[in-house]
Amino acid sequence: MVRALIFLLVYVAAGATLKSLWPTLTRGWRAWALAGGSVLALGLLLVPFVAHTVDVPLIARIFAVGWSISAIIVLLAGIPVLLLRRWVDGRSRKTPEAAPLLDVPPATASLTGVMSRRTLLTNAGRAVPMLAVGTSTAGLAGGSTGFKVKTVEVRLPGLPAAMDGFRIGQITDVHVGNFIDTQYLRDAVTAMNEAQVDLQVMTGDLIDDLEQLDGTMAALETCKAPHGMLAILGNHEHWRGLDEVVAAYEASRARGGPVRLLVDESHTLEHAGQRVRVVGVDYPISGRRGMRVKLERMLESAEKAFQGASPDEVLLCLTHHPDFFDLAAERGARLTLAGHTHGGQVAFFGLPVFWFVFQYMLGRYRRGDHQLYVSGGTGHWLPFRIGVAPEVTVLTLRAVEGSAARRS
Repeated sequence: MVRALIFLLVYVAAGATLKSLWPTLTRGWRAWALAGGSVLALGLLLVPFVAHTVDVPLIARIFAVGWSISAIIVLLAGIPVLLLRRWVDGRSRKTPEAAPLLDVPPATASLTGVMSRRTLLTNAGRAVPMLAVGTSTAGLAGGSTGFKVKTVEVRLPGLPAAMDGFRIGQITDVHVGNFIDTQYLRDAVTAMNEAQVDLQVMTGDLIDDLEQLDGTMAALETCKAPHGMLAILGNHEHWRGLDEVVAAYEASRARGGPVRLLVDESHTLEHAGQRVRVVGVDYPISGRRGMRVKLERMLESAEKAFQGASPDEVLLCLTHHPDFFDLAAERGARLTLAGHTHGGQVAFFGLPVFWFVFQYMLGRYRRGDHQLYVSGGTGHWLPFRIGVAPEVTVLTLRAVEGSAARRS
């Protein structure tokens, strides 16, 4: 209900902003259309809280998200325009000290300049709703067109020859729930099967809707990789129902399924005679609904999960939060795979718009001979993406000589 109240305030504020930017847009039938759209979007957002058994159609859920995003963009883009216009109006009331043109009276020259700037800002204000609708539509389209298979070659100095060409398929942040169904997950696993990877991994945030848990596990069990699938927990498993999710993984394992959950522990496998240890760490969450990541929890996970590692093994690490990379590298992990960030979901020319939110946001990072890959996510809980497509990642390990370069 708190979320619904927040969106109500956003809709009201966006309506007031539009009225100031473009008064005629909020009159007559247009005003009724805007009010009706807001009421409908708000009602759709409230349905899961007041009528749990009602299944809202996907197109309706997408409409509610699109409307909400458009309202937020109106606020973010419209308020600065209004502030600039107020500043220009304030300057127009001041008497100029000198004329910018010799043949034009000072008052006339100043008024012309002010009117020109105000006209520009007025036109910019009228472009705001079109910008909001266009951006929202593009983002929803980008978030609803499905995943792509992304191939990444990871060159690791000193990698044993037996591991050259070893392939790992990664899915992460699937978020089976309102916008991602179990068939989508099944298709992602199929894509990894078709890529003939040696090992599949799922690096957290598998599910949001526990009613789809059985179908979710069934989709994971279609894994055909020779070394099966290793999974870890993300923050959403902690929020949505940790006990239920862990029990589902254990039941799948008891049935002889190919999926194994790692919680601050490791799993060893042998590939072409070479021992490989894959470490999987828990998400360092504070409390059931907490968001604050604690370094102490990460250190505890590192101490538990890396026990038993030996120098003759190739050490890999799975973590949901990419900040664990530093601890993994210190303990010898050659490659760390992470998710959590969704790549910010918005990027231009490959650069995430929200790059400042996480230390490691998207793609490859290096620390000496140790590497990190942060996936942009296979699914999402908000179907809005621009420049960061959902991905199923196929990573191929390659042996090289010498020291690793800086981040590529």
